[in-house]
Amino acid sequence: MRTRRARMVMTAALGLVAVAGCGGTGQSGDGGQAKAAGKGGTLHVLSSIDLEHLDPARNYVTSSQDVGRLVYRTLTTFAAAPGRAGGKIVPDLATDNGRPGDGARSWTFTLRSGVKFEDGRPITSQDIKYGVERTFAAELPEGPPYGRIWLAGGKAYKGPYKDKHGLASIETPDDKTIVFKLNRPVADFGSAVSLPMFAPVPRDKDTGVKYDSRPFSSGPYKIENFEPKKQLTLVRNTHWSPDIDSVRKGLPDKIVIDLNLDPAVIDQRLIAAGGEDANAVALEPVGAASIGPVMSNPAVRQRLVSGESINTRFLSINTKHKPLDDVRVRQAIAYALDKDALRTARGGPIAGELATTLLPPSLPGSVSEDPYPSPDGKGDPAKAKALLAHAGHASGLTLTLDTPATATGKTQAEAVQASLARAGITVKINAISSSAYYSTVGNTAQEHDLVIDGWTPDWPGASTYLPIVFDGRQITAEGNNNHSQYNSGKVNARIDEIAKLRDPASAATAYGELAKQIMRDAPVVPFLWDKAAVLVGPNVAGAYGHTAYVGRLDLVSLGLRK
Repeated sequence: MRTRRARMVMTAALGLVAVAGCGGTGQSGDGGQAKAAGKGGTLHVLSSIDLEHLDPARNYVTSSQDVGRLVYRTLTTFAAAPGRAGGKIVPDLATDNGRPGDGARSWTFTLRSGVKFEDGRPITSQDIKYGVERTFAAELPEGPPYGRIWLAGGKAYKGPYKDKHGLASIETPDDKTIVFKLNRPVADFGSAVSLPMFAPVPRDKDTGVKYDSRPFSSGPYKIENFEPKKQLTLVRNTHWSPDIDSVRKGLPDKIVIDLNLDPAVIDQRLIAAGGEDANAVALEPVGAASIGPVMSNPAVRQRLVSGESINTRFLSINTKHKPLDDVRVRQAIAYALDKDALRTARGGPIAGELATTLLPPSLPGSVSEDPYPSPDGKGDPAKAKALLAHAGHASGLTLTLDTPATATGKTQAEAVQASLARAGITVKINAISSSAYYSTVGNTAQEHDLVIDGWTPDWPGASTYLPIVFDGRQITAEGNNNHSQYNSGKVNARIDEIAKLRDPASAATAYGELAKQIMRDAPVVPFLWDKAAVLVGPNVAGAYGHTAYVGRLDLVSLGLRK
C-alpha cells in the first residue's frame, strides 16, 4: 500500500507539472487575477513553520527574509517578478546598484530622497552603517558572514555594543551617502547589499537581542503585534510611500501571519477557502497528501501557484565526528540515501528534480554529473555496505540526525532513517523546533552527526554558495553555515583563487569544477533541486513564486481582488 500510495502521489504530481503551462499555475502564476488587485483588506498568511529571526542582523533564512521584506528595506533588493527575472538585483533604498571604485575595493551608494522610518524620521546613511555594524556583535551571531569577510578591519571589529567608535571602513560623509571599504575586490557587492543585514536600524531603537521581536519599520508595514510561535500582525507604515519604492506594492491594509499551524489543516482550509481563508495564502508548499484533492478539483487547481528556485536540499554530514571523518563512510551514506523517498516526503515530482550535484542546473557554472549513482535515485545499499566494510564498519554504525520538528521535517527524517538502515546504518532522529533549528545546528557544539539541510545562494551564482557553505575558515562556534564542518586546505585555496577572477564566466566555470571536487569528499549529499507549489485563496491577486524564496510566494506583491 505504501508503494501504491507513493505512485498515486507521483502520478498526481506529474499531472500538476503537465498543467503548469496553463491556467492558474501558468507563467503569470496568479490565475490571471493580477489586474484585479486592489488596495485594502486583510491578507492572511498561513504558515506551518515559525519565523527563525526578524532582526535584520540575524535574518538568514529564506522564509523569514520573505516576511522581512514587508517590514524593512535594503540598499538593493530582488526584483518583484516571477521566474528568472526575480533573480535580478534592483535599487531599493539606494538610487542605483552602487558605484565601484579602487578596482571594486570601494563601493558608494546614495540614498533616495524621502525615505523614512515608521515614526516619520528620515532614513540616513548612519542608520545603515549602524545596522551593518550590529552584525558583528557576538550577541547576534546568525546572520551572513560578508561583513567580517569583506569589510576592511572586519575580523577585529566586535560590534557597536563593545566598540562605540564604529567600523572605520564604513564611511558616511553625509546623511545620504555611504561608502564601504573592502579588503579585496568584490565585483558583486551591489548584490550583497540586498541582504537584510544592510537594512537601516536607528541606534535609539536598538534593543539588542530583543530587537528580534520588534524591528523598526522602513518598509510598507510595521509590527502591530508579534507572539513568537503564534502570530505576527502587520499594519500600514503610513510614512512609507509607493512613489519611492518600485518593488513593494503595499496593497493590503493589514497582514496577519499565523505560525506553527498543522500543514494538513492549512491545506484543508485553503482547499475549502471559506470565510477569511478566501483572502489567505500558504507560506509553505502544499503537502504530499493534499496533491490528489487539489488536482482533482479544477477550481482549486487553478489556485495552485508554481515557482522555481535556485535552492539545493542536501544531507549534511558532520566531518568532525568519528567515523564520519572517513571519506569512505561519507561516500557510503551518499550511495545509500534514497533521494526519491526524500522527494516523495516533500510531495513527489511537484517538489523538484532529484539533485546529483551541488549546483542546480539554473545556476551559472553548473556541471552535470552523478558521482554516487543509484537506480532511479533510490539508493544503492550494496555499494554502501561494501564501502562501510572497507572502512571497518561491516557490522554497521549508529548516527543521530537533526531535523526540523515539522511534519515534513519528520517525514524526511524517516526517509533518511529507512534508506540508511538498508545499508546497516541505524539513524536516531533528533527533532528541533523550527524557530530554533538553524540556530541549533549552527552551533558546532550542539550539532549532531547528520543534518537535514539546504542552501539558496544569496543571489544567483555560486559565489554565495560554495564559499559560504564549504570554506573551512568560515566555521564559527555559533551562527555557523558550514554544517558539515568541512575544512579542506585545497578547497579553501581554490576559493581564494576564484575570488580573484574578474571575468564572471570564468569564475562560474571554476566554481562548477570546484563543486565536483567537493562532491568527491562527500561532506554533503544533495537530494533535491527545489520547486514549490503553493495554494492561494480565490480573492488573492498578484501571486507568483519567487526564485529567491525557494519558489514561495513573493509576499510584497500580493493584494486582494476588488
